[in-house]
Amino acid sequence: MDDPKRQMVILALLGVALVGSYLVSDVPPDAAPSDAETQAVEAAPAEAAEPPATAAAGPTESERREVEELFRIETDAFHAELSNLNTGLVKLEPREERFTDGRGAPLNLVTTDKEAYYAFVLAIPGVDMPADAVWEGEQLSARAVRFRWEGDGMRISRRIEAGAGPFQLWSTVRVENLGDRPRPIKVRYSTYHYVSKEAEDAGFIGRPSTALSFGVCLHSESDEEEGEVEREEGSGLAEEAATFRGGVRFTGVVDSYFANAIAAADGRAGECHLEASLRGPSLDDVQGTLLETHLTYDEVTLAPGPPYIERTLGYVGPADRDALRLAGHHLPEVVDLGWFSFLANWLVDLLRWIHGFAGNWGLAIILLTILVKAAFFPLTVRSFQSMAKMRTLKPKLDALNEKYADDPQLKGQAVMGLYKSEGVNPASGCLPMLLQMPVWFALYRSISTNLELYHAPFVGWLQDLSAPDPYFVLPAFVAVLMHLQQRLTPSTMDPAQARLFMYLMPIMIGGFMLFLPAGLCLYMVTNSTLTMIQQRIIYARMDAQEDAATTGEDDAEGDMDPSDETVDAPSDEPGASANPRRRSGSRKASRKKGKRRGRS
Repeated sequence: MDDPKRQMVILALLGVALVGSYLVSDVPPDAAPSDAETQAVEAAPAEAAEPPATAAAGPTESERREVEELFRIETDAFHAELSNLNTGLVKLEPREERFTDGRGAPLNLVTTDKEAYYAFVLAIPGVDMPADAVWEGEQLSARAVRFRWEGDGMRISRRIEAGAGPFQLWSTVRVENLGDRPRPIKVRYSTYHYVSKEAEDAGFIGRPSTALSFGVCLHSESDEEEGEVEREEGSGLAEEAATFRGGVRFTGVVDSYFANAIAAADGRAGECHLEASLRGPSLDDVQGTLLETHLTYDEVTLAPGPPYIERTLGYVGPADRDALRLAGHHLPEVVDLGWFSFLANWLVDLLRWIHGFAGNWGLAIILLTILVKAAFFPLTVRSFQSMAKMRTLKPKLDALNEKYADDPQLKGQAVMGLYKSEGVNPASGCLPMLLQMPVWFALYRSISTNLELYHAPFVGWLQDLSAPDPYFVLPAFVAVLMHLQQRLTPSTMDPAQARLFMYLMPIMIGGFMLFLPAGLCLYMVTNSTLTMIQQRIIYARMDAQEDAATTGEDDAEGDMDPSDETVDAPSDEPGASANPRRRSGSRKASRKKGKRRGRS
C-alpha cells in the first residue's frame, strides 16, 4: 500500500460502501397495509407468539368499526389516539412541522390500521376475553386515558398517560381476581410495524433504505449485566422468528429515524419475541413486510383479593437521542451506531454543539469535517512523507521487477532487502490512515443515522439533508474532486493502470454517491476538498525542505576555505575553466533541475 492513489481509493470505498449501516434514501414510514395486503403470505411460517385474544375469529371488521371509540392524548410533542376495542394505539403524530408525509400531512408513526395489529396492544394470557370484547374507555385528562373490562371472573384496568419526556406513554395494568380460586396469568404487550417492499428496496449499493426495519430486543441474564441488543432484519425474521428469555429490558421495531419500543419498567420482563410475515396476495406478489414484537412478563398466580399491578413504558416517536435518554431504560441503544458507537455518540454531540452557533446543519457538517481533518493533520503529514520515500525507490524497484521477473520468491527477498538497506517501512504510509479509520467510520455512521438531518435544509436545492441530492450535484463534485486529486498525486503505478484509476474510479464512486443522503455527500465533498488542500500544503513543504537541503550542500561546497581549494592549472583543453566555484554553481543548478524533473 505504498501508493497514495490506492490508499485514496480504499478510503473512498470505505467512506461510501463500507460501514454497514442503515439507511440512505428518505422514505417515511409507510401507510397501513391495504385490504389485499392483510391477506398474509409467509415465505417460511415460523412458530408465532400467542396472538392477542382480539385477533381471534369473530365479528367482521366493519362490525368492530361501528362500536369503536377513540380516546386522545395530547402533549406539546405529539397527538395520539387509542381504541376501546383492544386499548391499542391507533395514531401517533409528532407535532414538529418537519415530520410530515409525502403530501404534507402530519406523519402517523403507527403504520397499521387493523385492530389485530395496533401498536402497544395489551393482552392477558390466562383470561378468556371474547373476540367481540369492547373496553369501557374514560378520558381522564388531556394527557391520560383509562380502559376497563370485566369478564371471565376477572376485572382488568389499564391506564395510559403521557410521560414527562416526549413520545413516552406509560401503561399501568391492574388485574383483580373476582373468583374463589387462584388463576395463572401473564401480562403481554405487542406492537406492530408495516413497511412496503417498494420502501424497503429504495436503498442502493452498500447502503440499505432508511425504511428498512429491524426487530430489536435488549436482554441480559442478570441485573448486573448490561446485556446486548439483538437486532434482526425483517427478511430474516420472516424466515425464522426469534425468542429471547430472561432479563428483558426492552423490545421493539426500529428503522433509521423512528422507534416503536416497549420497555419493562424495572427491567424484569421474562421474554421478548420477534417475528415478521410477508404480506400480499401471493408469494409471487409480496407487497410488504409486517414486523411484530411481543414483551411478556413472567407468569404469576393471582389469588382472589389483592390486585396484580404492572407498569410498562411505551416509546413511539423519532429516534431522537435526547428523547430516548429522557425515556431511559437503555432505549438510546435502539439507534445502531456500529462498532465504534462510543465515538459516534461523541461526534453526534459535537455536531449538535457546532450547530448551536452555526445555525445550519449543512454548515455544521462542513465545520465538523474541518475539525476532524485538522486533528489528524500530523498523521497525514507522516503518511505523505512515508509515501514520498517510497517514490524515490521506484527506479530501483522497477529494476528488481525486471531482473527477477521469472522468480517471485527471489524478487520478494530482493525487494525486502532494498527496503531494509534504505531504511524504509512499506507499511508506514498506511498505518497513520488505519489509525484514523475508527473515527471515519464513526463519523460516517453518526451522520447517516442523525435524526437532526431529517428534512433539514442546507442551501438552494438541498432542502433535505437526509434525502439524496435531487440534481446529483454533490455526487458529481465527489467524482470530479477524486479525479483531480489523482491527477495531482504522483504515482508509482503502471501508466495504464494509473489512467484506469484516474477515470474509472471517480465514475464508480460518484455512482455510489448518487442515492446517499445529501448530508453524507456534503461530508465527502468537504473531506475530498480538504484532502487536496492538505496534499498541496504537505508537498509544498517537502519541496521547500528539499530545496533548502540542496542549497545548504551547495553553499557548503562553494564556501570552502581558499587554502583547501585546489586551483586548476590552465589547460589547453577546449571549454576548460580555471574557476571551480563556477563549476560548482553549474552542478547546483543541474541538481535542482533534475530534482524537479523527477517529481513532475
